[in-house]
Amino acid sequence: MKIPHSIFKERLKNTTEKMQGRNLQSLVVYSTGSMLGNSSRTHGYIRYLCGWDGRNLPSILIVAPERDPILLVTMRSAQLYAKETLWFDDIRVIPQAKIGQEIITVVNSLFSKNQKIGYIGRDETPAPIYDALRKDAEGIELIEANEIIDEQRIIKDTIQIVFHQRAAEICDTMFETLTREIGKGKKAYQLQADLEYTAKYEGCEHASTFLSVGPVVDRPRYARRECNRVPQKGDQVLIALFITYEGHWGHAIRTGTIGGPNKDQLRVFNIALEMEEAALSRMKPGLDLNEVWRASDNVLRKYYPHARDHDWYWLKTGHSLGLDYNDPILSDAFPNPYLLRNNDIEKREKNKSSITIQDGMLFELHPNLFIPNEAAGVIGDMVLVNEEGFEILNKFPRQLIIW
Repeated sequence: MKIPHSIFKERLKNTTEKMQGRNLQSLVVYSTGSMLGNSSRTHGYIRYLCGWDGRNLPSILIVAPERDPILLVTMRSAQLYAKETLWFDDIRVIPQAKIGQEIITVVNSLFSKNQKIGYIGRDETPAPIYDALRKDAEGIELIEANEIIDEQRIIKDTIQIVFHQRAAEICDTMFETLTREIGKGKKAYQLQADLEYTAKYEGCEHASTFLSVGPVVDRPRYARRECNRVPQKGDQVLIALFITYEGHWGHAIRTGTIGGPNKDQLRVFNIALEMEEAALSRMKPGLDLNEVWRASDNVLRKYYPHARDHDWYWLKTGHSLGLDYNDPILSDAFPNPYLLRNNDIEKREKNKSSITIQDGMLFELHPNLFIPNEAAGVIGDMVLVNEEGFEILNKFPRQLIIW
């Protein structure tokens, strides 16, 4: 299944209308490719507008009213692939060092001087590219314009939801792979390879994991050198999945034990599950999105009132999912807890911005608790808001898993 070009053309039409409403004559969009996975917050921009994925390369899309867009890539192979898959023809190969100058050449050929250009993706734009734009852009005013596309990505349309549902199904299949393979004496990094193979075999462009194994899980572990342990009786196992399917993110986390859990492992997991249930209780259209994180944190502070004053490891309670791992605007409602102390929470409540939860928003909720020398508990699910409330897209059981 592919997104038809007609949908991309409609998105571009909406984008040019928003540009004109801000008196922008053109829009320059910088994006990294999917190979950066959850490290990128710009991949989704060009993917949203035309479906293009530069994979391990940067790409620039130039959008102007009443004409097809122009795509700048840095390798001939990327150009050939783009010409096979996109509907417009102006796809140019530009050495990365000359991208800034080429952007100026393009916009000067389209418009007169003294123009306003919207720019998206500045945070991840290499300094030489942006410096060239600022240096050579005589008579051109650059205006950061991320919100033009950010606002359009808040609500997922029907076809986006279909792709996210498929990504959730693949996550479930990966959990099933772990259940099948975990008792075969493999090291953690070998189990990671099995899981990532499953995702790639199912058609994912990006697939990565962390798999933490030990009597007390202390933090996410990614690299082979920190994933050498063979799961054994008494161990906790924490598995997190990060995938994209046709650019659309899938993400899920589960916690389990090898053999029955001890009392600390069970208690801490049950707190994390209670935190998720509290967050889900506030995931309803019409409510304030800030209440979701707050509800989860209230559970944490019920059991550990001074938790934020300790130097514990934390994951964010959640974020928005979409064409980026942290989709824009909505993810800002979930603070990084390791930067937060109890007095900061009160300040945040006073200064928070209101975001109303709406049908079609998609989130990853993963409340978590890592208590040194005791246990860890994490659970993560893709949650789609609907008219009735919400739907959890991942169907693999959420309870503590016993392998």
